Amino acid sequence: MRVVVIGAGIGGLALAQGLRTAGIAVSVHDRDPAVAATGGYRLHLDHHARAALGRLLPPAVHRAVLASAAHPRTFRQFALLDHRLRTLAVERRTPGEDALMIGRIPLRRLLAHGLDVRFGATYTGHDVDAAGRVTARFADGSTDHGDLLVGADGVGSRVAAALAGRRTSRPLGVTGVAGRTPLTPAVRALVPAALHHGPGLALGPRGTIAFLSLHDPAAAPALASAGPAVPADVEEATLVWGFTLPAARLPAGPDPAGRIAAAWPHPVPALVAAADPAHTAVFGYHAADPHADLTPWSSGTVTALGDAVHAMPPTGGRAAATAIRDADLLVRELTSGADVPVAVHAYERAMPAYAVDAVEVSLSPLRWMGALAVPGAHHAAHLALRPAALVAR
Repeated sequence: MRVVVIGAGIGGLALAQGLRTAGIAVSVHDRDPAVAATGGYRLHLDHHARAALGRLLPPAVHRAVLASAAHPRTFRQFALLDHRLRTLAVERRTPGEDALMIGRIPLRRLLAHGLDVRFGATYTGHDVDAAGRVTARFADGSTDHGDLLVGADGVGSRVAAALAGRRTSRPLGVTGVAGRTPLTPAVRALVPAALHHGPGLALGPRGTIAFLSLHDPAAAPALASAGPAVPADVEEATLVWGFTLPAARLPAGPDPAGRIAAAWPHPVPALVAAADPAHTAVFGYHAADPHADLTPWSSGTVTALGDAVHAMPPTGGRAAATAIRDADLLVRELTSGADVPVAVHAYERAMPAYAVDAVEVSLSPLRWMGALAVPGAHHAAHLALRPAALVAR
């Protein structure tokens, strides 16, 4: 068996590593020019994704991932904050649900270790012959052949669109503006105490919400040492922050993050002003319809995973973890002894059991944002949460 993967994101690379570990030939193609040429910030990988990585990755790569990630004890709670970053309520983490917090770029670099990845390759289409063998075509005129083609090409997937006859996600009319602020002593002094125990979601002016999280894997790595075979890839200590707001309210012109933060009271403007401009990005949110069939095509020798089939906004922190679960499930079905179309059918039928929930959870904060944008609702929410804030303090 030979598998061709379109897309060297987290899901596509995890799939390729799992197939390689199982002795299945695999090639990966991605339009990015290099493995580190990707956006994104810190990823939250839940206990399901963490266990899946243990099955998919060679031991040396798995050790390097753990040594590059922050220890689960750095995420002991999730805090709901007000516009001044004061604690309104706290949700304690369930014991035993160990998660990994790791930067997207380090994880992507580690997942690509030892793989046959061709960067700078833009997929344009594919053909399936009578025997089910697939030929993928690329913009430079090259082709690749396999017994299975997997679209791991993210939101706006060309592979999934070719299968479904339409786009598999829609824009939500919501924009994210995110960045990273180095944790200098001055910045650390501004960070509220609640964030030292886990991330927080802040309710801001006119329904805008902000996500904030400390990321310092060197201070408390999940594994002390990666070993000599594959070294750890540890990011510097930063405050990761992101605003979510209606796309129509995104400030025009340069420095949209600074202009959004200016509407918030201290210390938010100072935290954003100290950010590295090279790591600030603006992006639109997309989502699949959780009530529709995520794979509306007949199972065969072409399929898709991750955001290609169940795009979700980053507000739930579920996208990368769900893509890794997809990869684990697909590898398990492909190594079950069934022929490729049967294995693909089993994967496509089982995947929605967890993917639909991930999409729904990720959409929930956007519903809160819409409700808080109603005049008077923001003040009412603060009054309702005040008793919880007193208990939390």
